[in-house]
Amino acid sequence: MPPRLTPGRLTALRDAAVRSSGSLHPMLVGEADVRALESLGLVGFLDGCGHRLGEADPDGEHRGHPHLLRLTAAGRASVRAAGGPLRAQRAGRPLPPLADDHQN
Repeated sequence: MPPRLTPGRLTALRDAAVRSSGSLHPMLVGEADVRALESLGLVGFLDGCGHRLGEADPDGEHRGHPHLLRLTAAGRASVRAAGGPLRAQRAGRPLPPLADDHQN
């Protein structure tokens, strides 16, 4: 059975879209969610340049860049189709900010 975009996974995507980096919050996704979202092409381990971890890097320019779990173009399109970015909450409280979350 192929993975699907569950409401919880969509919440994680919409929350990631709030940040300019598109980084997913680790409190919103588990290992199975990461695998499912990757196989759907909605997220990937990308550096700030858009280089996907494991892809060819013949000049080694991306070797020192941190590759974080971020939205892909398809992930951003899914967020737009679902109503746009929306910061997630847990039990009515905002999630702790990420290091690259400069909007807080």
